[in-house]
Amino acid sequence: MDRRLKKLITDYQAGVREAVELMARSGIPIPVTSSDWVENSIPHCGKLNGEVKYFKHGVGCEVELETGPVDFDFGRLGEIDGFDAWRLGKFAGSNLTNFGFESAEAIDRCFEAAIKSGELIAPSLTIYYVAEAERMLASEVCRDIPGDLLPHYDQDKVVALNVHSFLAADLMRKNYQKLASKLNKNNYLSQNDALAYRIYFLTWLGYLSETCSKFDKPTMCILLAESRPQAFRELIDQAQELTRLIKLHIKPLKKLRNNVFHTREDVKPILQFATDEMGRLSWAGELHSAFEEFFSMYSILCEDHYLTRGRLDESQIRKQHARRKTQRSKQS
Repeated sequence: MDRRLKKLITDYQAGVREAVELMARSGIPIPVTSSDWVENSIPHCGKLNGEVKYFKHGVGCEVELETGPVDFDFGRLGEIDGFDAWRLGKFAGSNLTNFGFESAEAIDRCFEAAIKSGELIAPSLTIYYVAEAERMLASEVCRDIPGDLLPHYDQDKVVALNVHSFLAADLMRKNYQKLASKLNKNNYLSQNDALAYRIYFLTWLGYLSETCSKFDKPTMCILLAESRPQAFRELIDQAQELTRLIKLHIKPLKKLRNNVFHTREDVKPILQFATDEMGRLSWAGELHSAFEEFFSMYSILCEDHYLTRGRLDESQIRKQHARRKTQRSKQS
């Protein structure tokens, strides 16, 4: 193959790989097939991490990298190393001479010669590949991002468990504790407060049960060891301790949860916690505190990873700072 064309193809494929990695880091679901991409419901245009613009079209996408735009299609099985003469010319842009070409027509002539010689093949009749070269799959590229095993914030199952289950339990517990303090102080609660007291108490334990159920599926220790960056392994001991705590009274907690979120069939599971029978309420408090510490440490490790890896759009600290800044500017 003409050495100029070979270099242009190699650089273009490296640009596509960079674009797909950036898309993955930015929370774009990476397809396994071209049909998956067509059915993907993401906006047709938007911004990736670092304010990099993208444009979704058909079975492909254009990403405006710092070095210039790169336009590519996903192959039938998610291949991303395909190209055509037009895409190569667009990628080269004003840097044609750096690749040794004097014009886009010169690329076309080289391209046609490579097709005739059999160095380029087109299984789909529209997108070409280097003959006998190993295909590059989008899904494999994303798995190979060095050291970056942390999913996007919006796709992280541990973050979702914290936000959707544990933080709800935490809010209910804080409200319950306020009214419990009021009851201890006055030895009395108004009718409305007494109703709220029961609601907060039961909802706290219900969401705590939900957190326990999802925490152990899959086993958190395996997830931390195999599906997160090296730094997250320091949480394995905490996860093991949580697993031990959960097993102590998880069955009666699940029974309570079923009587809270479904039609109440038996009041006994609730009374066993309310009266602290067998220390179950004390256990729930200890378990809650252990979850609180675990999720706090996980969030800290996530923030550190987002900032050091340049995934600034996922940093919750930066988002809070931006919101405060916006509020201050509105007030002034």
